[in-house]
Amino acid sequence: MPAETENRRMGPFELERKLGVGGMGIVYLAKYLKTGQRVAVKVLSPDLMADHKVAKRFEREMAILKKLKHPHIIQYYGGSTSNNQRFYAMELVKGGSLEDLIKKKGPIGWEQAIEYGIQIAQALEHAHAAGVIHRDLKPANLLLTSKGVMKLSDFGIARDTQSTALTAAGKTVGTMSYMAPEQITGKHPISAKTDLYALGCVMFEMLSGRTPFLSETAPEMLFKHISEDPPSIRDFNITVPIWLDQLIQELLEKSPNDRPFDALAVQVKLEEVKELVASQASVSRQTAIGGGATMKEGDAELTKILGSSNKKRKRKKDRKVPFYEKAWFLGLCLTGIIGLLAWGFWPANEEKRFAELETPMASTDTSDWYSVEYKLDDFLADFPESPRAEQVQQWADRVDMDRAEKQAEMRNKMGRDPETEAERLYMEARMFEKFGDRLTALQKYEGIPLLFEGDDQARPFVNLARRQAQKINESIGGENDPAEFIRQQIKEADELYFRGEEAQARSRWQSIVSLYSNITEHEALVKRARARILDADGTLKEEYVSEETPSEEDSEQ
Repeated sequence: MPAETENRRMGPFELERKLGVGGMGIVYLAKYLKTGQRVAVKVLSPDLMADHKVAKRFEREMAILKKLKHPHIIQYYGGSTSNNQRFYAMELVKGGSLEDLIKKKGPIGWEQAIEYGIQIAQALEHAHAAGVIHRDLKPANLLLTSKGVMKLSDFGIARDTQSTALTAAGKTVGTMSYMAPEQITGKHPISAKTDLYALGCVMFEMLSGRTPFLSETAPEMLFKHISEDPPSIRDFNITVPIWLDQLIQELLEKSPNDRPFDALAVQVKLEEVKELVASQASVSRQTAIGGGATMKEGDAELTKILGSSNKKRKRKKDRKVPFYEKAWFLGLCLTGIIGLLAWGFWPANEEKRFAELETPMASTDTSDWYSVEYKLDDFLADFPESPRAEQVQQWADRVDMDRAEKQAEMRNKMGRDPETEAERLYMEARMFEKFGDRLTALQKYEGIPLLFEGDDQARPFVNLARRQAQKINESIGGENDPAEFIRQQIKEADELYFRGEEAQARSRWQSIVSLYSNITEHEALVKRARARILDADGTLKEEYVSEETPSEEDSEQ
């Protein structure tokens, strides 16, 4: 055991041995003295303690981990920033990293890669929903438990644009292999889709054992991310389904606008790949369909192509390389880009920054809103007392509402449970509205702000509920009786049944039962709908033959 860690105390922990060293901290295996539990403790390097910016970044990492609670994100236990000590304890993951796994075993089977991809996307979905962009997603930051569960770790540069600077080449070359074009050029803002690009790089490496782009110099690597199309994963692993290849190509698109909408959409697409493969007779048949002729049929042609490629490569090596392909020229260009970025990121005044927001936020294309999302947050942080802050906050709320609604609809489509109670109540109100019962929907929408006022996590759904309530109030007209609406729905369903449209009628009756079974005042009407589902012919015959006989609905009148 190194002398520096022997019997060393760090708060309530005893440090046992060093596990690894990162950009700003050292991770130790430690024992929690009260219980004996083994944990991992990350300590800010002593030589960086005096650096105020690094110390703040370390504290921000602690704050981020504290609010992220998810089965695929490393669990935070607590920490300290007092008495000249900065450290925090986290879950000890014993299975090594994804990087270790790839180095040890090489490419991973596509089925397992999909499962890992879904777990990573779930972690990103949770982080992005909390307003956290990881910015440094790579196999070294993806840890595996002994049971093979993926854990996202190392949020050291999350939401810290200064940490992506390209000056410390010795520390960032590894990260450069997963760097999205917008992290390099600044042409697009850093966003959740920046993490999706890195996910594409990680998926590519899982399936091939290498990153999409290889180079011997940092400038060349960066320029490949900016301007070179990534190869097909099937060039390195022919067993990969064509649909998975297509998804990885989408993730590696140069423009963030061309990548999947969000991490949840990636999960949906990965699930779809499994379904599409399952629908084929076999993986080998699917590969043959996607790849053209079989290897046996194409041996001669393949040899011809490879031979031609080798000859071309040899000739290319012999010819004189243009100056603009030389490493020194690429490095010079990179220096120019960095200079332009430094100038471009120089803080603008309040009026100019507000003007930059007006046009995209007036657009009907929501992708324009997301392109300036980080500028909205920065404006509110820099000018909280500005008379324009209220308008900017409304724009920021609009972006949050759009994202929350799309993600909720996607979860509903996938049959997944809502993530919060506010989301559940909002989606319940939406179901009533879609069914046509705007009065009940209005009651439910109006109840959401009363329940969650002041809850920052629920804010998007509170605002969505207010928006929908306002729309209904403006158009509701003379509607004032939900029971009358339900009776009308039952009557229309009966007419559908009499016309022979049995499926549509049963769907309408079932909707009434599903939506209103927990509302006591509509119990009699729900009972009528349920009776029709169980025995439509008998129930309708009894009701319509005995129309003059008082029915249970009279109790509603």
